[in-house]
Amino acid sequence: MTIGEALERAEQLRPNCRIETETRLQWLREADALLRTKLFDRAAAGAFDAVGADRPWEQPVQDDQTLLAPPPFDALYPHLLCAQMDAALGETDRYAGEQAQYNSILAELSAWLRRRANDHCINAAPAAITQ
Repeated sequence: MTIGEALERAEQLRPNCRIETETRLQWLREADALLRTKLFDRAAAGAFDAVGADRPWEQPVQDDQTLLAPPPFDALYPHLLCAQMDAALGETDRYAGEQAQYNSILAELSAWLRRRANDHCINAAPAAITQ
């Protein structure tokens, strides 16, 4: 999912939101930076270095820039944006629902990355032994 697609989907779910686009972009950058630090750097072995709203941090993000979480886990981004918007606007019930959906997809992503890392270690082990 690209940054533009995530913003568009969140706009469809929360039309006419009063939260500035720049704020929503910052939330995406922060989310990808957190995902990279907590999950991807440990499990993905560099496979996702070129993508993410946090790459490069110093430059403006582009709508066509690919976010860090791959499909089908990229569905977490609209839920994150909606949860953040709901929290900022004091919509606590809506926030709780969106955050629960985000957390569910995040848990699935985390499990997928662990399996992927374990598979990589298992496949790499015989080569390391024979050398």
